[in-house]
Amino acid sequence: MTDATTTDTTAETANESGEQKQQEQGKTFTQAEVDTIIRDRLKQQERTKFGDYNELRTKAEGAQSLEERLGTLETELSQTRADALRTRIAAKFGISTEKGPKDEPSDADLFLTGSDESTLTAQAQRLAGRQAESKKQGNVAPKEGATTRTGDDNSDAREFVSNLFGGSD
Repeated sequence: MTDATTTDTTAETANESGEQKQQEQGKTFTQAEVDTIIRDRLKQQERTKFGDYNELRTKAEGAQSLEERLGTLETELSQTRADALRTRIAAKFGISTEKGPKDEPSDADLFLTGSDESTLTAQAQRLAGRQAESKKQGNVAPKEGATTRTGDDNSDAREFVSNLFGGSD
C-alpha cells in the first residue's frame, strides 16, 4: 500500500504542480484574442505617440502667425526709419514736408526718393541748390517789360504788300 499511496501522492502532487504552473503561466489565448490584444496595444502606443500632436500643431500655427507678424513689424520698422531719415534730411535742407492741397504729396515725398542716407542727402542738396538759385534771381517773367506792337489785321497785310512792291506808305 505504501507503493500505491506513494504513487497516488506523487500523481496528485504532479497534477497540483501542473495546475499551478498552468495558472502561473496564465490563460491560453486564441489567435483572435491575441490579435485583439496586440491591436489594442498598438492603438494605445499610437495614441501615446501622437497624443500631443494637437498641442504641437497649435504651437506650430502660433509660431507661424508670430513669424508673419514679425515680418510685418520688420517691414513697418524699416518704412518708419526711412520716413524719419527723409524727414530729418528734408528739415536739414529746408525742404517742405507738408502735404499740398487735396492731399498732394509733399516736396520731400516727391523729390527725396533715395533709400539710403547718402542718396537722400545728394537729392536734398540738389533740390535746395535749385531753390536757392531761384530765390537769388527773384521772380522772373519772360519778356517782362517788352511791348509788342499790336494793330489791326489790315495793317500787317498793307505793310507786306508795300514791302513787296517797293512802295511807301
